[in-house]
Amino acid sequence: MSDRVYREVAALHATGIERGFLATLGQRFLCLMYRAIAESPAGVLEVVERDGRVAGFIAGSDGMRPVLRRMVLAHPLALARALLPALMRPRQVAGMLEVLRAGNAAGDTATLPRAELLSLAVDPRHRGQGVADALYRRLQARFRERGIDAFRIVVGDALAPAHRFYRRMGARPAARTEVHRGQGSTIYVHHSGEPDHDHP
Repeated sequence: MSDRVYREVAALHATGIERGFLATLGQRFLCLMYRAIAESPAGVLEVVERDGRVAGFIAGSDGMRPVLRRMVLAHPLALARALLPALMRPRQVAGMLEVLRAGNAAGDTATLPRAELLSLAVDPRHRGQGVADALYRRLQARFRERGIDAFRIVVGDALAPAHRFYRRMGARPAARTEVHRGQGSTIYVHHSGEPDHDHP
């Protein structure tokens, strides 16, 4: 993928997933993160483009450690520059530690799949056109190609539209977690053998 795609994915994350902690780390960090996801053997980054621009994207991984390793080893100086402003703020540092701790805890839970849908966003101008559905199915297909038949999705309690979407696509609630203190989330699991959509 080109630098332009990574920048547009980062910008879409910053505006479309603005409630999440990662958006507070800035677009420079997000650009590096999505590049690392795309470059890592464990990562998946799929985009839909319309009129030469990213209309939506989905990211996933079969474990975050290879992605983080790729980001640190491939772009150490750029990563340090991107994170420097956040490292000067104790609240940001605490948030990063919470994310890392939650990721490690979820990965160590034997009943949950290691693979995960990390993020999904669609430009408001292209919502209602099936972009999110298409991206979700692409991620399923990429995971299946790697022999992965189930993946998890962590969804914050406040994100009602996201809960409805993932249930409609066939994911089912499997556990509860708290990525950030005082902010509950549901962990959904999607098994490839289940139907993509709910049926009345």
